[in-house]
Amino acid sequence: MLGDAPMNALLAVSNAIRALLERVAEWSGWLLVVLMTVTCVDVTCRKFGIPIPYTMFQEMEWHLHTAIFAMWMGYNYTINAHPRVDSYTEALPFRKRAWIELAGILLFALPYTVVIIYYGWDFVKTAYVFNERSDSAIGLSYRWIIKGVLYVGVWLVLLGVVSVLLRLIAYLFGKRTPEQAGLQIGHSVSEV
Repeated sequence: MLGDAPMNALLAVSNAIRALLERVAEWSGWLLVVLMTVTCVDVTCRKFGIPIPYTMFQEMEWHLHTAIFAMWMGYNYTINAHPRVDSYTEALPFRKRAWIELAGILLFALPYTVVIIYYGWDFVKTAYVFNERSDSAIGLSYRWIIKGVLYVGVWLVLLGVVSVLLRLIAYLFGKRTPEQAGLQIGHSVSEV
């Protein structure tokens, strides 16, 4: 078992990462207002037959959805608000679920995000170099922007995974309770 000082340091780093991800998620929440406005204009204009570039508005809606999703993914992972199937593990003791989560991070989440980050930059760069745009003549230009936002979102997921990994280490190897480690894994119950 590791001592208190290293565990406290791991939890401090994990808390700092979670706080950063929370600020990014809160800031990007304003994109919901923009999305709502674009959607309302699109729907209203369609309803009353007002001619606007509908394709551009629909693509803007898709891009805003993507941006919101990308900016929230990392934080959602740290608070266990991401989609998952826990039917197989919900009856297991918390410690076993923590070991399964650790194995999942080491075998799947970290390698997957690292591969996507490695190849993702070329995805963004190619869109920029070739000035990629919508296939539609009246669609959005500068497709590299939304691809860049998605790429940043994968980095945020990596940070979220690292934050949870540090909490798992503190719990499994540092004699911390799940509450002391701030560890949220397994079946999630939300208050509404």
